[in-house]
Amino acid sequence: MRVAYLLDFYGDLLTEKQRESLDYYYNDDLSLGEIAAVHGISRQGVRDNIKRAEAILFEMEDKLSNDINESIKVILKELDKLNKLNE
Repeated sequence: MRVAYLLDFYGDLLTEKQRESLDYYYNDDLSLGEIAAVHGISRQGVRDNIKRAEAILFEMEDKLSNDINESIKVILKELDKLNKLNE
């Protein structure tokens, strides 16, 4: 479910073949062999595409999460400064 969720958010960052492979695999429940037949590549090629695409999605989620955490820290520091000024 996590990959399908991330695909909805970050799918545009993937190549068309990666996006389609993930969609077929996670949303349509197609096997590697079935996806290979659609794309005209080997099962290993499909597996490699899926693994690369998953890595990209997880990396984007981690980056966004880190950026949000850093932004929250900055906001909390600024709020602390404002509280001290108001005292």
